[in-house]
Amino acid sequence: MRCAAADLRAFLPSLPSDDTALRALLDDVGVEVKRVEHDPELGTLFTVELLANRGDHHCLQGVARECSGRIGGVVGGVETLPLRVGEAPVRLASHTDLCLVYTLTPMDLGQGAFEGALLGRLEASGVHSVSPAVDATNLVNHEIGQPTHVFDADTIVGGVTVRLSRPGEQAWPLFEEGPRAVPADSIVIADDERILAVAGVIGCEDSKVTDATTRVLIESACFDPVSVRKTARAMGLATDSSARFERGSDPSLAVDGAARVAWLLQQHAAATLTGPTGRVGSWVDPRRDVCVDLGLAAAYFQVPLTDDQVRQRLARYGFETVGGGEPDRPVFRVPPHRLWDVEHPEDLYEELAKSLGYNELPACLPVAPGVLPTAQQSGRARVEEVLLGAGFYEVVTNGFHAKSLRSRLGVEPGHPLFHHVETQNAEDKAFTLLKNDCLGQALELVEQNHRQKVYDVRAFEWTRTFHPEPASSNGVCSERSVLWVVASGLSAPTTWAGAARTSDVWLLKGLLEEIAVELSLPLRLGPMDPEAPLSSLLHDGRQATVLCGDVQVGLLGEVHPRLVKAFGLKRAPPVYLELGGDRLTDAGERPDTVLPPPRPPSVRSVAFALAPKLSAGQVAAVLRQAAPPWLHAVEIVDRYEGHDDDHEPLVAITFALHWRNDDGSRSTDDVNAATEGLVGAVHAAFGARARQRV
Repeated sequence: MRCAAADLRAFLPSLPSDDTALRALLDDVGVEVKRVEHDPELGTLFTVELLANRGDHHCLQGVARECSGRIGGVVGGVETLPLRVGEAPVRLASHTDLCLVYTLTPMDLGQGAFEGALLGRLEASGVHSVSPAVDATNLVNHEIGQPTHVFDADTIVGGVTVRLSRPGEQAWPLFEEGPRAVPADSIVIADDERILAVAGVIGCEDSKVTDATTRVLIESACFDPVSVRKTARAMGLATDSSARFERGSDPSLAVDGAARVAWLLQQHAAATLTGPTGRVGSWVDPRRDVCVDLGLAAAYFQVPLTDDQVRQRLARYGFETVGGGEPDRPVFRVPPHRLWDVEHPEDLYEELAKSLGYNELPACLPVAPGVLPTAQQSGRARVEEVLLGAGFYEVVTNGFHAKSLRSRLGVEPGHPLFHHVETQNAEDKAFTLLKNDCLGQALELVEQNHRQKVYDVRAFEWTRTFHPEPASSNGVCSERSVLWVVASGLSAPTTWAGAARTSDVWLLKGLLEEIAVELSLPLRLGPMDPEAPLSSLLHDGRQATVLCGDVQVGLLGEVHPRLVKAFGLKRAPPVYLELGGDRLTDAGERPDTVLPPPRPPSVRSVAFALAPKLSAGQVAAVLRQAAPPWLHAVEIVDRYEGHDDDHEPLVAITFALHWRNDDGSRSTDDVNAATEGLVGAVHAAFGARARQRV
């Protein structure tokens, strides 16, 4: 918007007389000055950028009101001709609620033209003089922000109707060479034969005022801003009228706008009013009231605010105090020109901040209760410290993936992971399925790094998975918080001390133990349930479930060789850890310190040759369950892969059994007998699937 400094001072005399100070004030209240010009006749001209959501700014009076909120002073009005609302000059009707207010005022034109200050005000706005009737409408829009239009009354056929356009209907907009299509369901002003104007956007050639016009109908209205915006965008038209209407105009200004046009034409074009103003529309002032908490505002701004200060400052913007408020909680009525952007107390706090001046507020954070992190947030931060310290990087993946990823994982119908929440008509196939597991995206991450010749990958993510469940509260799916970790390649660089270690399940086991210590949670490994959804996607002999006490909270393992091949990972196979995020961030209690036994435990080693599909964890669980209370620990100390005497493949696991003997009462025979008893328990549980080896 372009305006003269002198015109702004005409609406608010308390504005600084120095143009440099005035520019600084405009910038400070949020009306940013983009350009300054100096005209020998018009004086200093400002081109300002207005707030995108504030239609009331698009005029001299609106900018002056915004400055008044900071410096005070009374914002002036404009002279108007008293209008009487009564019978319309033509048959008038509105057939859509998208028309809030619509008025028509009849006048007969005389002879004359705009001169002096009014013509200068028009030129300062960047609009050239056309004719008195058109100049008057342009001036009113620039002065008070009410778009108006004039029809040549003699071109109107029958009555005037505000309605929605019909499919295929055409209009002939001003300044264009011929008719063009109007988008269906746009608000239009029409007589009995044709469209007279596209409401809120532009008038039409068929009914425009010319030098031969003697009778006019002054149109002044308020339309739904969303509808105007859609129509203007669809037609590719940007006018001063649409810029004002699509940001929300003042419904109470419709009659006042017509009254200002009528006064200008009477004074400068010898026009005469020939009848009452016709009015239709669905708008009724909602009388929206908003309460302000003075204590909360003062605490937030860190500035003491009295009741009188708040009332005076908000009154400058047009917010009047209404009765019924509690002490220190005054209630304010939202004026019609702010109904489009003021609804909540926070909106009025923003007005107070602008009135006080952001530069005048203390540069400190307000004291606010409840800003300390929750236990879950603290737990998550502690887990991240462990992961970052171990060289892992946080990543972010999509909540969706393509059906092709499910196929690459080898997940077929009948598999627990086959069913997903599926989007309908996804524009991008990569966003077809809401993810119900994270392993696929973890493998894609490793694959993408390998393509860039980055083979040492360590990454983690906090995310959510979605599982179809019609019985859930939303009727579609349940959600689960997940922390997943993937590692591939070397766990540390090669040094002079020796070769680096490759990332394997033992790396993840150590990571899990660090997390357990950090959170004081009893995390441990247990045998994997073969029916677990991810069990078939991990290496048969290198997978385990993660338990918190006796509750399963996650899993870890080496990626299945089939998937390593499917994703083209030719280096060491990746290892994967997944933990339930909700349970993981519930910090536990640190256990009491356990003193070491007075005598070192007796250790016995037993080895078993395990059949395929039988894990070391399953054997360890039987050993612990069958042991007497004085068994201190079961430890896996060796894994042997080779062939037996018949040259058949052989996998042997050696377990170290640590027996306590605190008071020295147990003999070697007691320890040996207990060890034999555990061997018998394993044989009884698994038979030939677990053969003892000497």
